[in-house]
Amino acid sequence: RKPVPEAFTPFGTALAEPDMTTKLEYKGRTVNVDAFPVGTNPGYIHEMVNKPSVQQRVAEIRDDLGDNKIIVSAGRVDYVKGAKEMLLCFERLLDRRPELRGKVNLIMTAVKAAAGMRVYKTAQSEIEQLVGQINGKYSTLTWNAIQLFTEPIPFDDLMALYKTADIAWIPPLRDGLNLVAKEYIAAHGGENGVLVLSEFTGSAVELPDAVLTNPYSDKKMDECIDFALDMPLDEQKRRMANMHRAITRYDVQQWANHMFREANAVDIAEPEPELVTA
Repeated sequence: RKPVPEAFTPFGTALAEPDMTTKLEYKGRTVNVDAFPVGTNPGYIHEMVNKPSVQQRVAEIRDDLGDNKIIVSAGRVDYVKGAKEMLLCFERLLDRRPELRGKVNLIMTAVKAAAGMRVYKTAQSEIEQLVGQINGKYSTLTWNAIQLFTEPIPFDDLMALYKTADIAWIPPLRDGLNLVAKEYIAAHGGENGVLVLSEFTGSAVELPDAVLTNPYSDKKMDECIDFALDMPLDEQKRRMANMHRAITRYDVQQWANHMFREANAVDIAEPEPELVTA
């Protein structure tokens, strides 16, 4: 065992163990334990967002929404993804800061999960009801507070949304990693933009320059979305540049190399021959 790195133990996290297991012994065998956070492909995403068709979609989205602040939240329907907590926070935002009504748009994808799972159907119903409630309360003839997509959208359109969005809001209650965070950073190429990220995602360890939030705390959620909306451009660029370096340094190729390197370093002992008695 060895001490847990400080990056894994920021104030407020649920991690309780001060050290972690790196090796296990079992029946004479040594098993190495390590973390391999999957990377994304920044080069490919950069190519995608610069395609003429994607650039055209970016222009269309911006033309449609004007100078409004655009918040994007992409994911599937799952009760641990924090969609309910995010929507309630957005409702509080519009109630608390009426000057933002008509000037901020939340574009949300909540792709339906596999049919037949009651827990996912309940989560889907809650999301749709909350979106309807918020739109009914605040929207006008010329402004829709929330746009919700429940079916998968084309990859080009998703890249255009990432590129256009001023803020990506990723609030899971628990998530192993979350690649959407890395894809949003890659789409912005280290330029402006703000990532609001739950501290309960694996990506939060790699991306300390995100605005880290606690989806279990209404107060923290409110503070973080306010901070993201009001963040100066120079701070956006500084944070985004740091995060872009992080995802570029450990991309999908480095992730694969890391696993193969560790696998090749393992000493494989020949099994002892079994004694056969007559």
